Amino acid sequence: MQKYTSDQKIKTVQEFLESDMPRQTFAKTKGIPPSTFKEWCRIYKVYGARGLLNVKTLSYYSYETKINAIKAYKNGEGSLNDICERFGVKSSKQLRYWLIQYNNDKNLTATPVGKKVIQMSRKTTLEERIEVVEYITNHKHSYAEASEHFKVSYQQARMWVLKARNVGYSALVDNRGKNKKKKQMSEVDELKLEIRQLKSELNRRDAIEAFEKKWNEIQHGE
Repeated sequence: MQKYTSDQKIKTVQEFLESDMPRQTFAKTKGIPPSTFKEWCRIYKVYGARGLLNVKTLSYYSYETKINAIKAYKNGEGSLNDICERFGVKSSKQLRYWLIQYNNDKNLTATPVGKKVIQMSRKTTLEERIEVVEYITNHKHSYAEASEHFKVSYQQARMWVLKARNVGYSALVDNRGKNKKKKQMSEVDELKLEIRQLKSELNRRDAIEAFEKKWNEIQHGE
């Protein structure tokens, strides 16, 4: 597939806007796939010329924006491009990715704002690790946002969430140390962690149900 520079994209779209030709015909005269050119025009319409700059920065999308866009598409309120334009989503690929996540029952979180992600790991307590996990899973923050907020690395935040999801909070206990005897948790401590995790999951479920209820009320004009 041919690569196009930002300058080429912008000039081509602007040239099309000044012409009287149908978009598909114009794209063919330039040797550009019509679907590709349609996407350029959509991005230009929403973001202007800056939207076509080949800059690898992350756009911020809130949890509500993601859910609303997904719901609108699933309710048949428009094509992928229509929904992207309506909710200010830069790429239809991005919306497709959210739909896959949603359909696979994976957590949707707010996306990072483009800040530098902390790379260095640091020592943390069990309580801190649990707080990071709950910040991401309960409050819909991204790994990058958690990294910035708690001053831990992106990799640490991601690893803790995966451990908690696959094994439980007990997997967040730090057993590192070659010359140290592994810390054994008492049965009571393990039960406390299980209870805390259950409470966290219930709170998250309640929050999702409340959001769904509110969404349905808005949809039906209640």
